Amino acid sequence: MNNLRVTELFYSLQGEGGRAGTANVFVRLQGCKTKEACYQLGIRCDTEFESGSEYSPDQLLREIEKMDTGASKNIIWTGGEPLDQLTTEHVQFFKDKGYYQALETSGLQPTEANFDYICLSPKVAEHVVAKNFKSVHELRYVRHKGQSIPEPKVEALYYCISPHSDGWTINDENLAHCIQLVKSNPKWRLSVQQHKQWKVL
Repeated sequence: MNNLRVTELFYSLQGEGGRAGTANVFVRLQGCKTKEACYQLGIRCDTEFESGSEYSPDQLLREIEKMDTGASKNIIWTGGEPLDQLTTEHVQFFKDKGYYQALETSGLQPTEANFDYICLSPKVAEHVVAKNFKSVHELRYVRHKGQSIPEPKVEALYYCISPHSDGWTINDENLAHCIQLVKSNPKWRLSVQQHKQWKVL
C-alpha cells in the first residue's frame, strides 16, 4: 500500500449532515483535482494544499489510536479529495482493525472500497457524478443566496443543503435562502456547519 499524505489529523465531532454530532477521527488528505472547479463556483475549500506529512498505514493507525483510544472507532476520510490517494486496500486495512469509515468526496471519481458511509458533495457536473455513483448515504450541496435547489441524478438516504459560510461565520443571507429552499422542497434537509457554532474543528 502507498503512503498517505495527510494535511490534518484530529479527533472531534462531525458538524454537519446525517452523522452530525458523532465523534470521529478526521483524516484530511492532501490535495484535490477539483479545486479549480470549486474556485470557479465560489466555494472556498477548508483544506490548504501546501503542507502535510506522509504516513504509512501502520503509522497512521498508531496516530489514530493515540487520539481515539478505541472509544469511537470512527474515521472520516475527508480532504481535499480523499479518493485521489485512498485505495480499496487502505480502507480494508482499517476495516480489519475494526474501524467504521465514512468518506466525504466530490464525486469526480468512483470507488470500489467498502466504506460504511459515503457523503457526496458534488463539485463536478451531475452527469459525471452519476457515472461514478448510483446511490450514496448522503448528498450534501453548498448553496449561496439565489442558487436553486439541486437536481441530482444519484439516489441518497439524506439530501442536504448547506449554506455557504464566510470562514467561521454562518452567512445569514445564505442561511435564510437555504431555509426557504428546504421549506419549499421538504425532501431536503438543512445542514448547517454546526462545528463552527460549537467552536470545534
